Amino acid sequence: MIPRLFFALFCVFAIAQAQKTAPIEKMIGQMIAIGFEGENPNDEGAIRVISQIKKGEIGSAVIYAKNVKDPTRLRFFLETLRASIGNNPPLWIMIDQEGGIITRLNSKKGFSDYPTAAKIGEGSLDTAYATYRDLACELKGYAINFNLAPVVDLARDQNVISNDKRSFGSDPVKVAKYAERFIKAHDSCGVLTTLKHFPGHGSSKNDPHFGSSDATENYEEKEIIPFEILIKNKTAHSVMISHIVDRRFDELPATLSKKHIDRLRFLGFEGVAISDDLQMGAIAQNYDLNESVIKAIDAGNDILLFSNMLINDPEIAKKVLAIVKKAISDGLISESRIIESYNRIIALKYKRLN
Repeated sequence: MIPRLFFALFCVFAIAQAQKTAPIEKMIGQMIAIGFEGENPNDEGAIRVISQIKKGEIGSAVIYAKNVKDPTRLRFFLETLRASIGNNPPLWIMIDQEGGIITRLNSKKGFSDYPTAAKIGEGSLDTAYATYRDLACELKGYAINFNLAPVVDLARDQNVISNDKRSFGSDPVKVAKYAERFIKAHDSCGVLTTLKHFPGHGSSKNDPHFGSSDATENYEEKEIIPFEILIKNKTAHSVMISHIVDRRFDELPATLSKKHIDRLRFLGFEGVAISDDLQMGAIAQNYDLNESVIKAIDAGNDILLFSNMLINDPEIAKKVLAIVKKAISDGLISESRIIESYNRIIALKYKRLN
């Protein structure tokens, strides 16, 4: 009891100090999550990202298959990243490890394989929890502390979600129950999670990696139910915003739409909102970097994600920082908007997972 009390007091103190002393550049840096090249600390891309971590230019590093050689090297590599923070807030090391086709660690490289969400949804909730606890604890063993999952999209039409069996099913209550087991299993291992992809990707026809993804004609209100349930029961730590377009709400993709993210907040969500990859075709083909960054922040995203997969830009963090600083100077983004996101991020970074 006493150690837990001391930890809670330490977190309160750390949050207060971070919020009190951080310059605006460091606040913006916490809002940036990037993928990068390299699979060991001596690679050029890794040297660059380690420098960015030390300077506080980024707050999250995203791991993809290109960063993974084998378990031993991955552990050393990620421990090096984590140790690079200096006086900055803790680093989030993120990964997409859903199971099935969406995995960055797999048996071909010496890791474990896990079933698709569709397969898990055919079994019991207890089995789901046990499977996802193994997955989460494996991630934690490699210093990964943030899994960009679970998918709470419904399996509706034939699209990128259902075709790849990434959904637990078509019933929103069932999806919420399995996603809750996913999250609680990760909580037990100290790994954060995010619900994706708000407001629901199950009705979109096109893959947003390669172009616009319009769900206006097919979207059904039941797609938001898993988000509602998991927000209401205080299970959700963060929510990833999708690039789908629903013209009944806005002409803009959800990631760039204040109307969509306001809707998320109206549901009672007070945590961290993460954009889907802003280099996907749905965004990059229709908006330049300056426009997409400003719109994404104005819309209410707390973290802007750049995978550097479809577009590899080693200087993306510096460019985003410059864009945001100029936008603040020009009155396009308020400093209070940055502080709002920074405070949400810091609060979650120092939160103890039970």
